[in-house]
Amino acid sequence: VVGAETVREPDGLALSSRNVHLDEDQRRQATALSRTLYAAAENAVYGAGPALDAARAVLRESDGVDLDYLEITTPDLDPLPEDPAPGTEARILIAARVGTTRLIDNLPLTIGRID
Repeated sequence: VVGAETVREPDGLALSSRNVHLDEDQRRQATALSRTLYAAAENAVYGAGPALDAARAVLRESDGVDLDYLEITTPDLDPLPEDPAPGTEARILIAARVGTTRLIDNLPLTIGRID
């Protein structure tokens, strides 16, 4: 597997062949996945816990998204240490169903402040 930056639609939805299965309302609902990831990224400076809290807050306000998983891992997808040092590189992963379509997305994070 060769890692590459995720290509996104103008509305933030990760580019995927699965997107054709979404109707107009489901597509709008599906943008909650990228909003969830970006909320985590904005709050990762405060730690992994606050990043996940911010992500979950977006999901609570999002209709039509049936969450499969939301987690923060190392860039290699290993479990993140319980108390990562400031500046730790990580990745937030999400999988959810919108209608009958299962969507996945991810975003790199830097946990904690580097002063």
